[in-house]
Amino acid sequence: MKIVFTLILLLSITSLTTAELTSQDKEWISALIDRKLEPIKLDITEIRGEIKAIRTEIQAFEGKMTTKDDLIALKGEISEMKGKVVTKDNIITIQRSLTIALVTAWITLIAAIITIPYLYGRADRERVRQLESDLKELQKLKAEVETLKAIKEAEENRKEKARKLAQEKPEFEEAYKAIGLI
Repeated sequence: MKIVFTLILLLSITSLTTAELTSQDKEWISALIDRKLEPIKLDITEIRGEIKAIRTEIQAFEGKMTTKDDLIALKGEISEMKGKVVTKDNIITIQRSLTIALVTAWITLIAAIITIPYLYGRADRERVRQLESDLKELQKLKAEVETLKAIKEAEENRKEKARKLAQEKPEFEEAYKAIGLI
């Protein structure tokens, strides 16, 4: 049954292909093919021109490459070019160097951020210590000045008392002058 069905299908397809085309159909198909193949024809023409140019360059190059010295010079140029080519190892080395530089910069920046406040705090603490020592010294000087003032007032009080006594008792005036109270 499958074979019969397959044969009927094949016969129906072949009957369609054996049908005759009209001349109008042939012209339409020809125009369609020409229209579709035109860009391909242009590309092929362009490729042929490029092939001719490449052949001309190869022939010119072959004309230049006639001596052994030219080959040696060309090998030298190629080795120079190889020396200038950047390799994977060069890139890795550069990348490592840049990474080290960036890490160093970040470490320096972080260290500066951490140490600058410490250094300012340290300077402030030293300034406070200096001010405290200056304050203690000033307090000592103030105490001495107050002591001197008290001594001076006591001295003046004695002199005043000595003058009053000298006025009341003139015989003591001579003695007070001798000891320096008057």
